[in-house]
Amino acid sequence: MTKVKRPDHIKFGVEELMGLVGLFNISADGQKAIRGVLAREPSAPNACLFRYYNEHSRVAELEKAFAAHMKCRYALGVNSGTSALIAAMVAAGVGPGTEVIVPGYTFFASASAVVVAKGIPVIVEIDESLTLDPAAVERAITPRTKAIVVVHMAGYPARMDALREIADRHNVYLIEDVAQAAGGTYKGRRLGTWGHLGCFSFDAYKVMATGEGGMITTEDEWLYTRAQSYHDTAACWRPDRYGRERKPGELFCGENYRMSEMSGAIGLAQLRRLDGINKGTLRAYNQFRKETVLPAGVRWIEPADPEGLCGYAAALIFDNFELARKAITANIGVGGLAGGGARGARDWHVYWYWEHVLEQKTATQEGCPFKCPHVKKAPEYSPDMCPRTKDIMMRVALVGLSPADTPEYVSQMAAEFTANLAKAIA
Repeated sequence: MTKVKRPDHIKFGVEELMGLVGLFNISADGQKAIRGVLAREPSAPNACLFRYYNEHSRVAELEKAFAAHMKCRYALGVNSGTSALIAAMVAAGVGPGTEVIVPGYTFFASASAVVVAKGIPVIVEIDESLTLDPAAVERAITPRTKAIVVVHMAGYPARMDALREIADRHNVYLIEDVAQAAGGTYKGRRLGTWGHLGCFSFDAYKVMATGEGGMITTEDEWLYTRAQSYHDTAACWRPDRYGRERKPGELFCGENYRMSEMSGAIGLAQLRRLDGINKGTLRAYNQFRKETVLPAGVRWIEPADPEGLCGYAAALIFDNFELARKAITANIGVGGLAGGGARGARDWHVYWYWEHVLEQKTATQEGCPFKCPHVKKAPEYSPDMCPRTKDIMMRVALVGLSPADTPEYVSQMAAEFTANLAKAIA
């Protein structure tokens, strides 16, 4: 009797691939041509879309390439920037009764991640760099402080040397939220490598994007192991996967934050473009600033490191709220809170709209972590707790720039903006 070979089961083949092709706005004729090419392949397309048990894993390749690009020892792919923050905080030991300092200007996920990790967010002031004020951080540290989360908002780098010095002196972890600043630097060193842990978002609208995804960077093998354990508790990907824990704190229950192979593949392409993207936006930013003439009552936000910012946003600050309101509502290409917030709505990027934290809202009536027995005294939250942050952000406006903006377009943009801004606030 002739032995029958078991047929191949193709789980992810042509139809799934064509579903992805359709996302890229390929015409019907183009898709038909691609199908023709695939039909001539010697073997049918058959993808492996699982991060592990995959000798050609794009996620593993991206992790290795990202670590090399950032000049750090470890990089861990995850499914979002929020997941990166949560796993990083768990790795750093954030938990019941601990406090984590966060800036009053950041997307709400920076504070939400603290609560998910069972810690208490301590909201502090920013300064005119649009990032954490080191002096405010120093004042906010208590014996319960476990970590400081510094966020490089709108591609503007924070004062990382000062913040790292404070963290080291007080023996607390410094966690960088680099969601809006992938590829940026401070004093020549990549953002995401100044802290003990760096957390990146690859959301569709970020500098480097995979649709959904994120990355954790660190130099510390123990932090990497703990973050890795939390990001995939069902597998515990340690040097000896099935071995007993090497020391307390290595094995614990966690979540499933694995990055998908599709995100890994797109991430590799995006990583190759990252420096070019930042170079393009920084060129446009510098030209726009040089050629724009600002009227009295408004000035540029000066970055903590002009050579290290990403450059996709040029930030201005007005002398008062009324001038900012006039400019932002004049429809001349600037956005900001004085115009009513993001798209005229409440803006989750500023703390006074975070009633989830300010009112200590929780998913269950027990109120943890805010009412956890380990919490001796929760912060006194209020919409006015960071008056300097509120004052700055109600006077700031942002102009968006693109790496595709040509010098000719930027010149036209600067000339029109110069005239329109002067008219708007006259």
